[in-house]
Amino acid sequence: MRNKSQLILSFLRRRTRLEAAFLCTLLLVLLNQAIFQLFSTTLPFSGLIEFLFVLLAIILGAIYLRRFIRSALWRLRNRLIITYVFIGVVPIALLLILLGIALYILMGQVAVYLVTSELKQRNELVADCAYGLAWDVVDHLGHGQMVESGANDFLSTLRARHPHLRAVIRTMDRTFAVPPERKLYGIPVWSQVGFTGLVSSDHDYALAAHVRRSRSDVSAEVFAFEPADAALLSRLLPGLASIGFLEIEKSTGNRLSQQDGERDEPVFLQAGNGNDGASEAGSLAALPAARAWWDIVVRWGAPVSVRSWGEGRSFPAVVWVRSRPALIIDRLFSLSGEWASALKLALMSVGILFLAVEIISFISGIGMTRSITRSVADLYDATLKIKVGDFSHRIPIRTHDQLSELAGSFNSMTENIQGLIRESKEKERLESELEIAREVQSQLFPARVPHLSTLELQGLCNPARAVSGDYYDFVSIDSEWMALAIGDIAGKGISAALLMASIQSSLRAQLIHGNGWSALLPGNLPVSTSKLVALLNRQLFENTSAEKFASFCCAVYNDRTGNLIYTNAGHPPPILVRGGRVTRLRISGMVLGVLPDNHYECDSISLEPGDLLVAFTDGITEPENEYGEEFGEQRLSELLIHNARRPLDELATIITQAVGEWSRSPEPHDDMTLLMARRV
Repeated sequence: MRNKSQLILSFLRRRTRLEAAFLCTLLLVLLNQAIFQLFSTTLPFSGLIEFLFVLLAIILGAIYLRRFIRSALWRLRNRLIITYVFIGVVPIALLLILLGIALYILMGQVAVYLVTSELKQRNELVADCAYGLAWDVVDHLGHGQMVESGANDFLSTLRARHPHLRAVIRTMDRTFAVPPERKLYGIPVWSQVGFTGLVSSDHDYALAAHVRRSRSDVSAEVFAFEPADAALLSRLLPGLASIGFLEIEKSTGNRLSQQDGERDEPVFLQAGNGNDGASEAGSLAALPAARAWWDIVVRWGAPVSVRSWGEGRSFPAVVWVRSRPALIIDRLFSLSGEWASALKLALMSVGILFLAVEIISFISGIGMTRSITRSVADLYDATLKIKVGDFSHRIPIRTHDQLSELAGSFNSMTENIQGLIRESKEKERLESELEIAREVQSQLFPARVPHLSTLELQGLCNPARAVSGDYYDFVSIDSEWMALAIGDIAGKGISAALLMASIQSSLRAQLIHGNGWSALLPGNLPVSTSKLVALLNRQLFENTSAEKFASFCCAVYNDRTGNLIYTNAGHPPPILVRGGRVTRLRISGMVLGVLPDNHYECDSISLEPGDLLVAFTDGITEPENEYGEEFGEQRLSELLIHNARRPLDELATIITQAVGEWSRSPEPHDDMTLLMARRV
């Protein structure tokens, strides 16, 4: 019980406010019906409750229908099916319906046309009978014979074809009816000679004609009419149609005599001389059984004008016809048995051909739909795989169409993405290694600037990539001498950084552990810069490929005397700023690593207080602006002259900012390295 209660509460919590209101009104409606069944009374406002229930039911029905349509149309297959129904089935169905309606109207019109034609011919026969009767009366009058008996005899000869034909005859001296009536009815006062058509009396109809014939001094008028009863109507088109009349406007001419209570009009269907067994004119004859499913009953009508016997007022009526298409077609196409069989065979052949084409089209449509929906389903499944990170999934190619090309493009895309992911991982690995290399290389540069009593030093290296191929260094040889070095390795990246590390390690090894040099050098020099550079040149030549080389400048400085001894191996000449003028140090030889036995010389200068010496790499002077013009050594010299007195760290920032503003490049194209010294 508790579980059921929890289920009910959980169900109610998931309902919306609209659904909850509908459930409440539903309970109230059920409660109201139960109270009515038990106590024959209802709840207050029961009408309002039922109205709200119906309104909420309509709103929820519309909402649920919309959800169902959305859910049903989510799948492409259902959308295509509905599209095919709208494009193919609905127009064909509408055309078939239109064709059926047109055929129904055509069959009805043909049936009505045949009936009205037969009624017209029958009316003409009544007129012919009236003409014959009029001539017979005129002949009897001319010979002085009995007119009534002659007219009755003439009418008796017509009974075989016109069993209910009746007439009112008016001569110059009297009026009588044939066959004789209990009450004499005269020719309607409204009728004129030459009238033919339908007349009505008490909802009964008759075919009437008014004629006149005269000879010499005698004349006779005849108003003949034949009741349009069920027997007559069934003989018009036997086995083809059942016929009846329908009044659109009720006739007002059926009145009773105010004097004797008898009728002023004849009852057409109560023919004289004992012919009281005629059936009602409005009844419809039975039709033959249907020949096929399409042989339905066709009901159609045509308006006709009817004259009231008493008043002569015309009012509309309808000739109502019931028939079957097969009966009408048989009447229209009276073919022999062989021709009918041949036509039937031809129609069946055409029908079978159309059915075969429809079956082939249906199968082809199903196949095309299946190929489309399967391709889309494969694409959808593939996107789900991609969503969870499975880029190894491939869509099977089953056909050769645009969707297959799309699937192939999708496979190519996923393969490329998979390759990009591998490359991204490899790049991340390389970047991690480069970061490690950058950290290692940063340890190769001087961790701190050495302190000298007569010289300020500053070094800076901004690599173009994670690691640099440029090199600068400060190495303390003893308490009096300091070695300065700057170099630029050909190329960038890892290879240049490794070569730079090799040169740095060789240089420090020679400077720190090169025992015995000072005893062999004049003036107690701690090291020979020319021999040191020559040794580095041979090592670089022997241990690297031919395209690898480096420009290098090495100097030793005496902190006591201010002398600077240097060797420049193809490096851009350092700039000496003295008294507002610049001097370039001399190049002593070729770059390192090109020839094994290059000869290098030493040069020396004496730094005076206030002198500024700046060594740099080509990353400072070669950056180009948007016009392809290099920053150049001239601009660097002018910059140094104007800022020679500034602190060295501030001067380094000024130089790098000036170069960056000149090139306006988001990333430097080459490593930028500065080594600066100022004599104090």
